[in-house]
Parts: sequence; C-alpha cells; structure tokens
Amino acid sequence: MEKLKYIIEDSTIAELLGAQNFTNEESAMLELVKNAFDARATELDIIFKNDELIIKDNGNGMNVEDIRQHWMHIGKSDKDYEIIDKNNKKRILAGSKGIGRFALSRLGGNVELYSQKDNQKDKSVLWVTDWNESTLKENGLLDFYGSKIIIKKLRDKWNKPNIDKLAGYLSRTYNDSLMQIKIYFENETIIIQRYFIEPKIGSNCTSKINLNYTSKDKKLVCTINSDEFKADANKYCEGINLSNYINTVDIFSELEHNKDIVLSKDELKDALEVLGDFSTEFYFSLSVSATKDVEKFLYKHSTLSGRYENGIILYRNSFSISSYNGTKDWLELGKRSRLSPAAATHPTGAWRVRENQLAGRVDIDKKTNYMLADLANRQGLNENIYYKIFIKIVDIGISIFERYRQNIIRKIDKKNDIDVATNKKVIDKVIKNPNIIKALSRDEVNEFISEVKEYKKENSDFKKEIFSTEKRYKYDIRILNVLATSGLKATSIAHEMHNDRNSIAKNCDDIVEAMKEYEIWDVVNEREKTRYAYSNIPELLDKNRRVNSKMTSFMNTMLTEVEKSQFFAEEHNILKLLEDIKTVWERDYTWLEIKLDLLSSILYVLPSDVLKVTFDNLILNSIQQNDDRNHLCIFIQATLSNGLLEFLYKDDGKGLNKKYIDDPMKIVEVHETSRKQGHGLGMWIVNNTIVMSGGEIKKIEGLGGFTIQFTMGGKI
Repeated sequence: MEKLKYIIEDSTIAELLGAQNFTNEESAMLELVKNAFDARATELDIIFKNDELIIKDNGNGMNVEDIRQHWMHIGKSDKDYEIIDKNNKKRILAGSKGIGRFALSRLGGNVELYSQKDNQKDKSVLWVTDWNESTLKENGLLDFYGSKIIIKKLRDKWNKPNIDKLAGYLSRTYNDSLMQIKIYFENETIIIQRYFIEPKIGSNCTSKINLNYTSKDKKLVCTINSDEFKADANKYCEGINLSNYINTVDIFSELEHNKDIVLSKDELKDALEVLGDFSTEFYFSLSVSATKDVEKFLYKHSTLSGRYENGIILYRNSFSISSYNGTKDWLELGKRSRLSPAAATHPTGAWRVRENQLAGRVDIDKKTNYMLADLANRQGLNENIYYKIFIKIVDIGISIFERYRQNIIRKIDKKNDIDVATNKKVIDKVIKNPNIIKALSRDEVNEFISEVKEYKKENSDFKKEIFSTEKRYKYDIRILNVLATSGLKATSIAHEMHNDRNSIAKNCDDIVEAMKEYEIWDVVNEREKTRYAYSNIPELLDKNRRVNSKMTSFMNTMLTEVEKSQFFAEEHNILKLLEDIKTVWERDYTWLEIKLDLLSSILYVLPSDVLKVTFDNLILNSIQQNDDRNHLCIFIQATLSNGLLEFLYKDDGKGLNKKYIDDPMKIVEVHETSRKQGHGLGMWIVNNTIVMSGGEIKKIEGLGGFTIQFTMGGKI
C-alpha cells in the first residue's frame, strides 16, 4: 500500500501561518523575540534601517543540519520545558509548536537569515526565501555568533509612532530580565523595560491585591495592601484594618452551585486540581480624585505620579499571551460593572471595579497550567472549561477586594450626611424684616455673607445628594422592576383563576363522591388496582388535592399582597403583623413551625409591606435551604429600643453554605446564591428593605442554623 503525504506550496504555508495568522505586526515581532529567547540569547537588537528590518541575537545559532531538520520541519519542535542559558540561569521556553518562524512572512516579503553556531566546528549558513522558494548555503565564519535576520519588502510602514507602539507592546509582553532587548530607529536607541517592575503603593497604585490559588487544597488566598485612605478614616472604620487584609476562600464551595460550570461535584474537584496553581498581582487606583471627593472619602492621594494605565496582562512564564497584553478587557471588568453599576457608597448594591481602575498581571506556567492551552495561532487561549473556571477564580478574588473597599467607603460616607438644622441667625432676621439689612453692623454683615455662602454650599450639596440618590435608586429599580413584572404576571393569572378557585379546591372531593355514587369507588380501592403508583386512583386524587390546595393558597396570597393599603404607613401592632405572616406560612407548609417572642404592646408606625417583604423573604430563604427536612422551626424575637425595632430571626436548619461561613454578609449582595436555580435576590431585598427603612443588619451567623439580627425604622 502506498503511503501519501500532503504537499503544500511554500507561499500557501507562509500566507496561512504568517500573513493571515498574526493579527498585527507587534504580535508577529513578539514571536521572533520568543525565538531568540528560546535560543538562549542574552541580547536582542531590533534595527530599522534603509527600509529593512534586522533582528539580531547572540543565541545558539544554527547550522545546515538545524535548518534542514528543524527550521524547515513545520509543526515539529525540539524545545523542552526549560533550559539552562549561557549565564547558568533557568529559562522556561516560550515556544512549542514550531510555527513561530512564519511571523517573518507577516513582516516582509523577502527574508535572509544568517546564522553561526557558538563553536569553530560548523560553518555559518545563509537561508533565503521569498516565500515561493527557499535556498540554503554554507558560508565562512561570521563576525558574530547567533542569528541575524534581514527582512525586506516590509508589509508595514514603520514610523516613530509605530516604533513607540512596538516598544510599549514589548514592555508589556516581555516579562523577564534574562535577555536585553534594544530597538534602533533612526538616531534613537530604546531599551525595553518591563512594565510592572517594582510597583510602589502610593506611586503606581493605591491598593495592591495579590491572589494565590493552590490546586491541591482548592483554596484562594487574597492579600490586600492599601494606602488609599488618610489616618482619619480609622475613626469611622472601627474593626477594619485599612492597610492590610487577608481572606482565604474555598473555591470548590464557591463554584459547586455555579450555573455556568456544568460539571458534577467530582468533575469539578478534578478540574480544580488539574487547573494547577497560579497567582495574580493587581494594582487598583482611581484615575483622578476631585478635591470634594478627597475630603468626602478621606482619600490620601488625589493623583498618582506613576499610575499604571494599562489593564490586566496574562503572563505565561517570561512572555504574555499576545491577545491578553492589557489592551483588551479579557476579564470583562466592563461587563461586570455594567451588570452591577452601583456606586461604592450604595447602601445595598454591589460596587464593581471599573476596567480603567485596575491594572496588573496574572501569572500561569507552561507545565503547571497546561490545560490553559494555546489556540493554533498562539494569539489566544482555548476557552475550554478550565479557562472558564480560571476566569471564575480570578473574578472571586476581585470580588473580595470590592467588598473590602466598599465596606470602608460606606462607613466613611456616613459622616457626610447633610445637617439641615443649621441655625443661621442673621439670615432669619433679614427674612423676617428685609429693611433691617441697612442697620446691620460690620460684624453682622460679615456673618450674613458667611451664612449666604453656607446656604449656597448646602444647596450645591443637596443637588449632588439628590443626583446621587436618583442614580443609586435607578439601579435598585431595574432589579425590582423585573421582580414586579413577574409578580404582575402571576397576579393577572391569579385574577383570571379567581372564580375557578372554589371548583379547584372541591374537584377531587366531587370526583370521589361521583365514583361512590356510581359504585366504583370500592373497586378502584382494591389492592390489586392500587399496586402501581401510576394507576392508584385514590393516591392520584389525593396528590391532586394537595396540589390544588397549594394553587388556591397561591391565588389568595397573590391577590392579598398587591392591595395598595399595605404600602401606606400607619400604626401597627407588630405582634399582630407577625402572627398574620406566621398563619399564612404555617398553613402553606405543614412541616414549618414559627415561634414568636415579643410583647403585644409594641406599636410602630410603618407600612405593613416593609415587615411582610422582610420576613417573607427570610422565611422563604429558610425553607429553600432546608427543603429536604420534614420539620423546620423558626424563632422570631422583637423589641423596641431607642425608637427602633430590633429583630432576632433564627432557624434550626443546616445554616449557611460553607462558602459564606467566613464572610456571612456576602449573602446580601445582589445575585449572590448557593443554589443553581436561585436568583440571588431574596437576601438582597431583605437588606435593601431594612436599609431603606432606616435600619441595618447587625449580625449574620450560619453555624448551627441561620441567624440574623437587624433593626428597622428611623426613615419610615
């Protein structure tokens, strides 16, 4: 049998793997830089001269045999994982696929390659190609060891802006000091410096966030070092270290119920281990802080002298992956912030860092993270399940920083509440009697001017506060509108079925009576006829009766809960409101027991929906987390103290999911859930309702059942 091999024209290979394979000239240049690095070069010169591009290195060089066996063998690579270079230092090799040489085709139409091995045994070689035909010949000794590539008929115009762009690109993409890179253009020499070198907090950023993932124990450690706030901020942030923070997260618990990770528990555990260890270092800063914001939030820096402007770069050992070089938002920070646009001051919404506020690096390894595999063109990564998990882990780490910083901002912002009760004596006199202004003394005139300026400042502050409030509640309304729309649809159906609810409730009983009348009830109850569930008519009717009962309860509940009287504030007996809630839930869930502990004398002015929304969501959350139990006990305690209602809510269920134990307040964030089918809005609504009423959540615990303590009132 004859064995066949594909025959491909040189020009076709050059076009497919070169001209069409690289998105831009910078990424093609990076491949040649990697080749020099893998050849153990310690110096690389990139020279633009007389419409030619010369790339010269002092690496190993090649002989005739190397050209024939390796350079001309497409898809074959003799590169291992690591080497020891000329300076006896370890290098992790960048190449592996044997196609990087076609970057030359992307840069020019003709190429001359001169190469000399670092010994006296082999002659130098000259390889020449126009991508239709390639020739090779041996020469005498060159005046250097290594390789020199001359590229002619350049496909791109290289001017000063393009050279600066290339220098910036290599500064970001080359992440080592083992090989010095120089660019020569006209009379200028540019030495490439690593972009992220010796970052300084207070100069390059205001906070540094380090993430370290270990695959063996599936843990992510987040370490935050910050110099963002003045020392005065400590007065408002009791219990928070404004300079240092460490949090360790169990990644398996975090991702176990994630909707986007379609893996079983065992598959997820395996994937988290196979993914391998990796680390990140992010640098957070605001681009510019206005003077008013510096005062308002006690920022230590209004501007930074060396602020990092570029985004997140993904490094694999000594080089970044081309399309993850910091110019594209590959972590989708912009998308995250658009989905949750709340400001850091928002009392319940989750603040998300903006893409122009975060720079930094993510470090992976060629061997350790081998499942983060290159695409064929080496311009990106295969976005497989390992890549998705990798992105999720980084996202979790960023979220830890976001919660930490937002907690600080919220506490500092409490000092900025506007005092509307300022006493302005002179202005009050003038308002009562405008003619008195002529008789004011010099001191009173100065006081009058001072009070007018204060009024103007207050007016400006009020306008800003109104704008901020409107912006904040637009975010809340977007979420609540979705829920309201779903509720209105359900209410519409409930109205439509309202007239049928009596027959729904009685249908099963009527069927039984009819069967008895036709004397077939005893027949369908015979043992032989009830052996199988699908033909057991009495059991099927009983199941239908229970379902119909729930449907009737649902309709009654939907039609009751939209009565507009609930939304007006009036004095209520708190015990009576809680007893009404208890009655409805215990009626609909026979395995639920609710115990109340409060005085019957507690009266409070509030709309009844505030209490109902809060406790309905808390009770529903307890039920959904414990739906596999045959009995659940809920305890609610209420007291009145300093004009506020104080509540303690507890259940004897399984408590919080493991991923919330160390940071229980995380459950009140919007869309935060441990259930795959959950929407993550229940506890957010609880927190939002409490905060809007003027109260706050004091404590959440999740061991030995679920417990939450909170206050309500003050703004109702």
